Amino acid sequence: MARKLLLREIKEFKSVRKLSASVKLNKNEEFIVKSSIPDVVVPDMKFLDRLWIDSQRWNSNHIALKCAETKKTYTFSELWKYTSVFATSLRKKLGLQTNDVVAVMLPNCPEFPVVTFGSLQAGCIVTTINPIYKEMEIGHQVATTEPKVVVTIPECYENLRKGLQSVKSQAKVVLLDRPNMSLPDGVIRFSEIAESGEADHAMLEKIERKKDDIAFIPFSSGTTGLPKGVDITHGNLLASSTLMSQKPNDFALMADANYQDIVPCILPFFHIYGLVVTLIGHITKGCQLVTMPRFSPTTFFDVLKNDKPHLLYVVPPIVILLGKHPDVKPEHFTNVRRIICGAAPLASSDADAILEKSNSKLAFGQGFGATETCSLTTTTFIDTKIEDYSSCGEPMVNVELKFVDPLSGNDVPVGESGELLVRSPTLMKGYHKNEKATKESITEDGFFKTGDLGYYKPGVGLYVTDRIKELIKVKGMQVAPAELESLLRSHPAVQDAAVIGVPHEYHGEVPKAFIIKKSGLSATPEELQDFVASQVASFKKIEEVVFVNEIPKTSTGKILRKDLKKMYA
Repeated sequence: MARKLLLREIKEFKSVRKLSASVKLNKNEEFIVKSSIPDVVVPDMKFLDRLWIDSQRWNSNHIALKCAETKKTYTFSELWKYTSVFATSLRKKLGLQTNDVVAVMLPNCPEFPVVTFGSLQAGCIVTTINPIYKEMEIGHQVATTEPKVVVTIPECYENLRKGLQSVKSQAKVVLLDRPNMSLPDGVIRFSEIAESGEADHAMLEKIERKKDDIAFIPFSSGTTGLPKGVDITHGNLLASSTLMSQKPNDFALMADANYQDIVPCILPFFHIYGLVVTLIGHITKGCQLVTMPRFSPTTFFDVLKNDKPHLLYVVPPIVILLGKHPDVKPEHFTNVRRIICGAAPLASSDADAILEKSNSKLAFGQGFGATETCSLTTTTFIDTKIEDYSSCGEPMVNVELKFVDPLSGNDVPVGESGELLVRSPTLMKGYHKNEKATKESITEDGFFKTGDLGYYKPGVGLYVTDRIKELIKVKGMQVAPAELESLLRSHPAVQDAAVIGVPHEYHGEVPKAFIIKKSGLSATPEELQDFVASQVASFKKIEEVVFVNEIPKTSTGKILRKDLKKMYA
């Protein structure tokens, strides 16, 4: 009897393998989706050594980074030198020790990797802050991570000063400076601690970092609540670099003495997609990165026309812009081999609009990831025949997916809809100083609960269809409803507030607020919108305010956002 059952299980298993090489049956007879690429071993080495492991293959005088606005450049030799000088200065001039936190509040610019890689080289931990954040948002992140040094630009200094003051932080401030530029008292010039002086390589070589040590603390809203710090380890970064270097998903060509791929850096480096995929994933190949401090269609179109890039990493609003803008012509895609879109779902028709304009060589694909997975989960492999551009592609090497019923938590068969769970060596260590949130988001067998609903179609890829988590995605950026609700409730005329994301043609989603006014007090929608906009980054602004008599909640007081969406959206 047992033998018959075993033979039947083997027969069923073989039939599943015929559906797709990327589906396997686990020991509990429940399906897990694996990569079609065999697992690889993550090397046992320092992340920074892995970062530059191929650097002897290209010319060190190649331009590593160029600012699209200021035209400032660093060659690879300058990047390596300034990174080590900055690391030395952190230790010797600013007195930082191993595991001290450096906050990086910078737009995309050539100095960004000098600061981040230099901080890692000094044995420090990096937390990245959105440079358009205001006092309240900065204060929350500073209070959570407790940085000893913050590096920013003059335009952000006043908001930073207020944010530090609000949480009584004594962090030292380093400003990117220009020649003959006067700085506020007590502020340190970046040029003096990074672009001048000598590196103490002997001292830096003695600094030990283990795979389990934290490297970065980007912020994510997770599935609920306020933005949380995400502990990304050196081991996670080693795994990320290994995954990205596998041939089916390694879109960059290795530079040599005479050639470089050119990659515009549109996606912000403070975001995990821009940091891991665009910056780390391509500087390791000797690519020239063209940094854009802020997104401007005019500047972007100029980069496409004049720099003639080879790879574009984008989010849905940029895909829509490229497909619909009348100024975008076939010549803008002269050298572009591939476009990869991520951070939010995209309709197949939006990809088609670009392909109709571009050259026949261009390939388009999507990917799926999260801050908690170092952004790497699925992608469209090279030379894949695309049936549907709305698919997010196949699991990357060493990545496993499964789907569970969002109510019962039970696994569902491949092909059926459920909450997407991910297991990977790139998965975060946990939420920073938040054990409760970590336990709620990672299962006992090591799967991360993404909060996204979707399904996997064998032979085609992952589809993300809806969201369980509260998170609102505006232009690919995360907005936590709880943060906006807390702010709205602080207004004198607001009794209670609830915020949901509603569809938007260009931004993907935008926040919509539902307000119960205090008895006898009044406020206009515009007043409340302005109240919020004055205290948060521009992408978090409330698009619409609706006054209601009741906000649907559970018996424990949790807002029923799905009910709100059914009632009003």
